[in-house]
Amino acid sequence: MEDSATRIEDHKLLQASLALVAPRADELVTAFYDQLFAEHPSVRSLFPPVMDLQKEKLLKAIIALVTHYDTPEQLMPALTTMGRNHVKYGAEIDHYAAVGGILLNQLQNFAGDAWTPEIEGAWTRAYTFAAGAMMQGAEAAKAEAAETSELVTAAAGRVERRRWWQRRRAA
Repeated sequence: MEDSATRIEDHKLLQASLALVAPRADELVTAFYDQLFAEHPSVRSLFPPVMDLQKEKLLKAIIALVTHYDTPEQLMPALTTMGRNHVKYGAEIDHYAAVGGILLNQLQNFAGDAWTPEIEGAWTRAYTFAAGAMMQGAEAAKAEAAETSELVTAAAGRVERRRWWQRRRAA
């Protein structure tokens, strides 16, 4: 876990670097998805055919991460909920690494010569934090689904035994 001084410095770097790419944010997000689908074509089916709303959601998530990175407790509920929702869409744990690598690549491309190792470190830590929180939410959702499935299976077994017993008694 990073210390608060690192988080504060990272917050400043994230804000400054996001300001650099903000004028071309729509292009950046489009380039991100173009690269994601080119390098990982199997994930295309997890997304809607028309990507306008999805692109907007990604941009809002990035802005929220940068805006509130200095107060992670404010981000955790939204991030874990996003992780839970991504399970429903079919996202898998290995997708997070692909997304992170491509996001950093596109940020670097759009920041150009302003991209520094310090900025890369800040974005890496921020994405690692966000992805980690989302994966926690995803794992919790999977565990709850498995528990629900077990309960449904157990309940179905009880119903079937009750029916068997009733048939036996009626015979």
